Amino acid sequence: MQVWVAYSRQRGKVVGFVIGSSGDCALALYYSAKQAVGNIGRIYTDRNSCYSSKFSEIGISHLHFMAEGKSETHMIESVNSSIRDNLARFCRRSKRYSKCINMLNDTLLLFFNRKQYKITI
Repeated sequence: MQVWVAYSRQRGKVVGFVIGSSGDCALALYYSAKQAVGNIGRIYTDRNSCYSSKFSEIGISHLHFMAEGKSETHMIESVNSSIRDNLARFCRRSKRYSKCINMLNDTLLLFFNRKQYKITI
């Protein structure tokens, strides 16, 4: 199970997240972010191959840029680090490890709203 997070540089906050483990999460995350912010000008990702294939399926591959280093993805990495540091259920070797999707989703909603990222369902 993976947490996929979308961060808006213009708004300075997380605009969407998806919990899952397949390549379809890339599209679900795109639609979640699009619903939150409207028009998306650019999408920066790491070199995960599922992004390119999924974005080309729906015809938005011209918006997708793979980051060469951390210059375009450092803010999302900071959010990922905060999730691991502040929420014990996301630590890999924790007694509080959770597999329940509903609990993971609720925990992330509480965390993002507490951090004033203001995610809506």
